[in-house]
Amino acid sequence: MGDFKKTLANHISSTLFSKEFLFFKIGIFFLPSAFFIASIFILLSLFIQTFKRWHLFFKEKINLILILLSLVMILSSLFHTFLNNTYFQAEIPEYLSWVGLFNWIPFFWFFWASQGFLETKDKRESISDILCFSTIPVIFSGIGQHFFNWVGPLRFLNGLIVWYQRPIDEISGLTGLFNHANYAGSWLTLVLPICIAQIYSSSKKSKKFFLISILIGLLVCIFLTNSRNAWGCTILTIPLVIGIKSFRWFLPSLFGIFSIIAITTMKAFKGEVQDTFRNIIPNKVWLEFTYEGFSSLDTTRIEIFNSAKEIIIANPFIGTGSGSFPIIYEFQTGFWKGHTHNLLTEFAISHGIPSTILFLIFLINIMYISFTKIFKGSSNNISNKAFWTASFIFLLSQMIDIQYFDGRISLIFWLFLASLKCIVVEKKIVVK
Repeated sequence: MGDFKKTLANHISSTLFSKEFLFFKIGIFFLPSAFFIASIFILLSLFIQTFKRWHLFFKEKINLILILLSLVMILSSLFHTFLNNTYFQAEIPEYLSWVGLFNWIPFFWFFWASQGFLETKDKRESISDILCFSTIPVIFSGIGQHFFNWVGPLRFLNGLIVWYQRPIDEISGLTGLFNHANYAGSWLTLVLPICIAQIYSSSKKSKKFFLISILIGLLVCIFLTNSRNAWGCTILTIPLVIGIKSFRWFLPSLFGIFSIIAITTMKAFKGEVQDTFRNIIPNKVWLEFTYEGFSSLDTTRIEIFNSAKEIIIANPFIGTGSGSFPIIYEFQTGFWKGHTHNLLTEFAISHGIPSTILFLIFLINIMYISFTKIFKGSSNNISNKAFWTASFIFLLSQMIDIQYFDGRISLIFWLFLASLKCIVVEKKIVVK
């Protein structure tokens, strides 16, 4: 028995400190701050894992869904290139459909190959720590941008590393290392549940104190992004990760926040009290909840969604290709919008309804089975809850805006999905 324990301990130690796992952790650490460097280390680690695990690929049924989805997406791109006779064909560059595949198919590979680095609780804990530490440059740059007017973009190594440090005006919020406040908010809210879980699960006081400092930085930066999407994600994160025991302080806090918003924005409270609140709260914050905050918009999200729906109906089976929506929408309305503000409609426009259905089957499979095991089964611990919460809230947020197409954000999202897959199969419960 003693020899068995020793052998097991040696195996865990060797996997935790293997060369490819070290490469993977370095890549994750540099992901938000130096994407090019991160990509090199992550790719190296994935290639090694692929060589080691290739014989397992076809044994997992969920991978067959991704293979079928990839084939359907490639088929739709072939149609866009050779057989697409839509009215807008001349306006849409053919190469966009092929470029768009790189937003998805490489991440299908990442989802499978990265599972070798996430297959045990210890490995996932290690990656969680790295993720929290990797966010320090985001917090640092964001605080500097907001309070000390650090502006950029700052370029290093002939542009291989770019830090977007835009000046903050009366409307925009903190962006940090990202090119838009909503993207910064998305990264911060993805890491938020992981950081909370690591604080709860850490037994070392020094580590706990350090993580609490990161958590405070996360919350401050999320507030300063001026992103309603990020604010909403933060509110949903706390009860999902911490659970019912958070309600005794979370619900009163939530009630207080909504009361302040109502007093500051509603006409019924117009007067001295409202003026006092408006003088205390920055204009860019309370304007996010008023009509005045949206009066300068050239179109609404409902109008964008209706236009997207018409494009999908016109090309239901193969879509019109990646990157086609901005071109079609500008042609129809004269306004340029980079995307549909909904990930599923964007996917359907790019690749068609059949591809979207397959993608939904994959997501529902992963999210439902992992939810059952994590919240109702044998894996009910805060770290596992954090992975599920981050994935769920991110997907929810992508229904009203899209930050997925930033490679750093999409990679972390697929990392969390891979973690959920590993949690599901940990006790031989197989995702079908």
